[in-house]
Amino acid sequence: MSGAFVYVGTTTIKEGKEEDARKHLAELVDFVETNEPRMIAFHAFLDQAGRTLTIVQLHPDSSSMEFHMQVNAKHFATSFDFLESIVSEQYYGEISQALAAELAKWDDSSVATTRLPIHEGGFTRTNVR
Repeated sequence: MSGAFVYVGTTTIKEGKEEDARKHLAELVDFVETNEPRMIAFHAFLDQAGRTLTIVQLHPDSSSMEFHMQVNAKHFATSFDFLESIVSEQYYGEISQALAAELAKWDDSSVATTRLPIHEGGFTRTNVR
């Protein structure tokens, strides 16, 4: 299994929890940067009101996303009290059987989910500023 893997997830933040979200997101970004050396990019975006959050992850492959899920499992279970609901999840790239099994644990049929497994082409520049 090879090729880029991209995850984009959008959630809403509970009213009054915007500052909690910012604090936990800063900790999460630091944790991911420190503990996940294969992660190419990890970005958190908020709307003006601080109530909608989108996380964008760029991995070199599906196994990097698997590692992300494993290393953050405890964090996922305890640090997201500020989240209200998942709006959408998008997965781009081939998903390994192990990752598919892990994602199935989190599946919610009410969430808009996009899965585009075929990476037809593209490139990543990592040294551009």
